[in-house]
Amino acid sequence: MTNKKRSTRQLVLTAMFMAIILLQCMVPWMGFIPINPMVRVTIIPFTVALGGMLLGPKVGGLLGAVMGLYSFYHAWTLPVGIGSLMLRDPITALLPRMLVGIIIGLIYLKWINNSKHKTSPFLMFMLGTLAAIINTGLVITLTWIHFRIFNTTVAGLPNHVGIIWMFTSIAGVNVLIEIVVDGLLGMLVGWPVLRYMEKARLANH
Repeated sequence: MTNKKRSTRQLVLTAMFMAIILLQCMVPWMGFIPINPMVRVTIIPFTVALGGMLLGPKVGGLLGAVMGLYSFYHAWTLPVGIGSLMLRDPITALLPRMLVGIIIGLIYLKWINNSKHKTSPFLMFMLGTLAAIINTGLVITLTWIHFRIFNTTVAGLPNHVGIIWMFTSIAGVNVLIEIVVDGLLGMLVGWPVLRYMEKARLANH
C-alpha cells in the first residue's frame, strides 16, 4: 500500500469512527445502556479505545476529545442529572476520554500489535476493561478532587458528605458494570474487527 493510499485510508477510518461516536452520543441505546433511572452505562469509551488500537494513539486521543466535547455540551444543555453535574467541568469531560484513546492505543501499538498474541480474545477483553477503568475511574477521581480540594463541583454543589457518597456510589456501580460490558465488547467485537483489519492489511501488501 502506497503512502497516499495509507493516508487516505487513515483519514476515512478516522472520519468513520468520529461519526460512529457522535451517533452513539446522540442515539439512545447505541452509546448508553440505561440500567435504572439513576444509572446509565456508557460503551462509547470502547469505540474510542478500538479507534486508538486501529489508528494509533494520536487518533485515539482525537476520538476521545470528540466524545468529551459532546459530553460537555450535553451536560450543559439537557436537564440536570448525576452524570451531567459531573461532566460540566471541561477537564472531567475531556481528559478521561482522551486518555482512553491515547493509553489503549499506545499499549496496543507498543506491546500487542507486533506480538503473536494480538488477536487473543483474552487480551481484547482486558483492553476493554481497561478502557472502562480509565474513563470512569478518572471521572470519579476528578469529581472527588473538586469536592475535596475546591469544596464544590463546577456546577456549584457544596462539599457535603451525603452528596459525595451519592455521586461516588452511583459512579462506582457504573464502573463495575462498564468493566464487564466493555470487556465483552472487546472480546466479541474488537477481536473480530482487528482480525479482519489485519487480514485486509496483509492482502493489500
